[in-house]
Amino acid sequence: MPQNYEQEEYKLPFWDSLKLSFWVFKYIKPYWKMMTLSIILMIFVSLIGLLPTILTSNAINLYLNPSKYTLSNNPSYNSIEIDGKYFIPSPQGEYTVQKEGQNYIFKGNGQSYEISISEYNKIRFNGITLIAFEIFLIYLISFVLSYIQNYTSQSVGIRAVNDVRNYLFVHLVNQPMKFFDSNISGRLVTRVTNDTQNLNNMFSTMISSIFKDAVLIAGILYVLYIVNTKLFLITIPIFIAVALITYIFRALSRKTYRTVRAKLAAINGFLAEHLSGMIVTVLFNREKEKSEEFSVINNEYYIAAMKQLLVFAIFRPLIDFLRYLGTALVIWFGIQSIIHGQLEIGTLYAFISYIGMAFTPINDLAENFSNIQSAMVSIERIRALLKLPSPAHPKSNAKIKDGKIEVKNLWFGYSEDNIILKDISFTVENGGRLAIVGHTGAGKSTISSILTALYPYSKGSVKIGGVEVRECPIEELRSKVNIVIQEVMLFSGTVLDNITLFDKRITREMVTEAIKNLEIEKFISSLPHGLDTQVHEGGTNLSMGQRQLISMIRAFVRQPKVVIMDEATSNVDVETEALIQKASEKLTAGRTTIIIAHRLSTVRNVERIIVIDDGKIIEEGNHEELMKENGLYAKLYKLQSFEEYKVS
Repeated sequence: MPQNYEQEEYKLPFWDSLKLSFWVFKYIKPYWKMMTLSIILMIFVSLIGLLPTILTSNAINLYLNPSKYTLSNNPSYNSIEIDGKYFIPSPQGEYTVQKEGQNYIFKGNGQSYEISISEYNKIRFNGITLIAFEIFLIYLISFVLSYIQNYTSQSVGIRAVNDVRNYLFVHLVNQPMKFFDSNISGRLVTRVTNDTQNLNNMFSTMISSIFKDAVLIAGILYVLYIVNTKLFLITIPIFIAVALITYIFRALSRKTYRTVRAKLAAINGFLAEHLSGMIVTVLFNREKEKSEEFSVINNEYYIAAMKQLLVFAIFRPLIDFLRYLGTALVIWFGIQSIIHGQLEIGTLYAFISYIGMAFTPINDLAENFSNIQSAMVSIERIRALLKLPSPAHPKSNAKIKDGKIEVKNLWFGYSEDNIILKDISFTVENGGRLAIVGHTGAGKSTISSILTALYPYSKGSVKIGGVEVRECPIEELRSKVNIVIQEVMLFSGTVLDNITLFDKRITREMVTEAIKNLEIEKFISSLPHGLDTQVHEGGTNLSMGQRQLISMIRAFVRQPKVVIMDEATSNVDVETEALIQKASEKLTAGRTTIIIAHRLSTVRNVERIIVIDDGKIIEEGNHEELMKENGLYAKLYKLQSFEEYKVS
């Protein structure tokens, strides 16, 4: 299997993950008030969520199964008043309750207090009603506060991720073209979409969930200790075992998670490549071989997924087993304590309920480990992009005064080992025309990339209108130098949108005037809705010639001083070529023009032609002069003429 299908997976040690967490929190800083409110509400909601069990326990002890009471001079929420005395349920109480006739008698310490059955039942009913109302009120408050907490945490996540996406996109569009040459667009899209969405999950869900689960576990353990210390000590080994298993699960799940992601990335990479190139697979009868290759990749993913499933399949049942074991131990010891009068039934109920509650956040924390790892990997990827230095743009106020181009001793390479242009020098006067021809890969289009500052040069001089390109403000340069390329890029939207590119300075009237000057009104009127015709992504619903005409309008409406034509008439029919040629003449009239020619027949009438071979200018002159030299230009011209003759 080709290894390049698997994307790199970051392996983050604990301390590195912690550092990343602090780094990413700077995006929450602008919303710290909302985040603080969310955390406070979450802690409060978690803690009040423990109260209903305590209240239910008291209801059982006091009203459903009363056994022992202690006498108090002060009333409380669960006391029974008899003759100004207040009896409170207590396992160590000195008073017991006995039914005699139509009365209940509280006996203890050589004293007795009598209350009628009807009065006692009335007190019990009122007490149960009060506790039920209190429980309802707690759940109502919890509902309202949970809504506010969820809204604030989700809001923080959405806002923070919105900021991250904006920062990331702005940072990407400011990167040099060399960056995009060496990075797959699909991977960059994943960074801006999927990875930032993982951040949203972390900001809005995981952070609050982890806080909530941690607070809930701590609160439950404390309540268990308060409710009955003896039973709490019995459950300590269970919780220690759960902690150890959870730690082991975290390590194993992280390992299997990375493997599954890598294998899934391999499947995605294979599918993306082979589905787009399916025609080659079919034409060369490689369906069987490619199916077998995919089967190998898919099987590796299956094995990795099964290993991950095994880890998760063991963890949850094992945790449940420990939960049931802890519950069984508590029931066994608790019943004995009840028999010996050392424990109330309601207290045992509360203890069992809290044990069940404790295991829910434990499971949540364990299952969040994979999500946390995914978020950390996404954070590392986003951070790696944001750490890339942006090129420093010139801060001068230089203005390009005209279209004169001066290139002197220019050297350029995409890397130190790949030198494309070697000591290139030429001058084009303002309003002049220059054609650049040569073999594919000779460096013709590289010159246009340097003139438009798509790639920085370090050796030599390139001036436009008396201003060094490397020192010219980018906005000034791109407004004065425009390029019409062979492969025109159009975006989703209307034709008008693709011409203005949402530049508010360009009005519909200006576009209409440009169309009239280029004499291509017939082309626009042939579109279903004229300038308002919808363009599909990439301009797939338009022909190559139509896209090139739109590109010319796009250039003309900006009134540049320099126009670069990168063989705009190739790959179109004869009628469209004539229309494009006429529009080209209107576009370049009075402007400095550089023509990157692939078909030499299109530059026969250009007064000056330079021939580039292996990054050097080897010939220069007009068509007749170069043909007389019988050099590379003459050979290329004769070869193309012969090929065109054969086709015709």
